[in-house]
Amino acid sequence: MTTRSPKRIKLDRPSVERRIEEILANGTPNAEVLLAFAEFIHGKPFPEPVLTVTQLKEAVCKVFGCKNATELRKSNEFNLAMAGREFNLKTKADWLKLYREWVGVPKSERGNSGSTCINGIDVLENFRPWHVFSLDPKTATADDIKDAFRKLAKEHHPDAGGDPRVMERLQKMRDSLLAFI
Repeated sequence: MTTRSPKRIKLDRPSVERRIEEILANGTPNAEVLLAFAEFIHGKPFPEPVLTVTQLKEAVCKVFGCKNATELRKSNEFNLAMAGREFNLKTKADWLKLYREWVGVPKSERGNSGSTCINGIDVLENFRPWHVFSLDPKTATADDIKDAFRKLAKEHHPDAGGDPRVMERLQKMRDSLLAFI
């Protein structure tokens, strides 16, 4: 069995200039637009970078205002947030769990699909209620949260053929959001 490499786009100066004009016509390009242009030149998408343990640690520590893992372990805020749970903070898996919970979903885990995924996020792996409910934390009201929950519940409730674990997670997400409004 032979495999073919992806078809590369033959680029010439006029086609590159046209693409540049299109980009500039839409205003000042952001990082996403520039990355898309680089991939256009490259002829294929770049692989998503995988976060290192150091990057995971730095991001989680930053959320809690700590310089390193030692300081994080001593942080009252962190210990309060982790009450009742144990993390040994020696494995990448534990740091990745903390990253997902407190920082965000790594780019490589976005755009997922399946019975436990909503808006590209696996709700059993990632607790990201604002993203899952498609709401803006700055403008959402309690009614917005309840409405978004109802819409998702109609689709994911076990009586409608949904996964009971997903429904339970959606209820926890709704409750956590309503607690902060």
